[in-house]
Amino acid sequence: MRSLGVGVLAWVLVGCGRAPSPLYPALEGSIGMTHRGVLTGSMEIPEEGPGYRFLRDNDRHYATPRFAKALMRAAAQVEEQRPGAVLVFGDLSKAKGGTLMPHFSHRNGRDADLLLYATTLDGVPVASPNFIQYGPDGLAFDKKKKRFYRLDEEREWLLVKALIEDPEAHIQWIFVHRYVKARVIQWARASGESPELIARAFEVMWQPRSPGGLHDDHTHVRTTCTSEEVAHGCEPFGPVRAWLEGPLDAPPPPAEASDAELAAELSRPLQAAGVPARSAAAAP
Repeated sequence: MRSLGVGVLAWVLVGCGRAPSPLYPALEGSIGMTHRGVLTGSMEIPEEGPGYRFLRDNDRHYATPRFAKALMRAAAQVEEQRPGAVLVFGDLSKAKGGTLMPHFSHRNGRDADLLLYATTLDGVPVASPNFIQYGPDGLAFDKKKKRFYRLDEEREWLLVKALIEDPEAHIQWIFVHRYVKARVIQWARASGESPELIARAFEVMWQPRSPGGLHDDHTHVRTTCTSEEVAHGCEPFGPVRAWLEGPLDAPPPPAEASDAELAAELSRPLQAAGVPARSAAAAP
């Protein structure tokens, strides 16, 4: 009986440790992990602003102030560099974090779903109408509007670049399908971007495994914990990026992505569909 009481007490203390309480007054901000945490002192991003708007009018527009401001800066920067497009935000977190169905994460203000930049087939920039799935050729078909869209690789790269270069963003992951990644990286290389910057993008852009979805219709951006946030209850997990401040020793810098790696990223989905390898290598 005594052991049961000790176990219950331990469970209560651990549970309280995941949210601010008289026993844990220092906890604040992004608390816990992205899939098991809460949020205090959150910032609500306005429904629309320079270079962006939200897809839905709901209660899922919250993030840590640091991350929220970084997202708005990135959208505004893309708009300033290439006017005419709008970045469409999906879900972030709720004001106090916690469970956000159907997501497995988005629980403590460190995750944001961003629809992919799109153009018409003629290259005219348009706001993405919804979560539409892009194929290896960079095209997506909207079943509701009965029209095709083209992945805007230039603006997508400018967004990735803005987020990675922002010293306050601390981007750990940009989850996205591997052939969206390959097309964006190809654009960056063709544009003469620095090998170091491209290597960073290559490292953070990653196709997640099921059941979270392949992310061929949006990017899922995640910021990691800063050292200050760790002191207030943010629990870091996953890789530590070499160029970011972090609570752990950083690994060596990533290697530059090779032509063979990029070709392989583009060719895999085509080969799975029965397209010969030589055609995949020549895909636009």
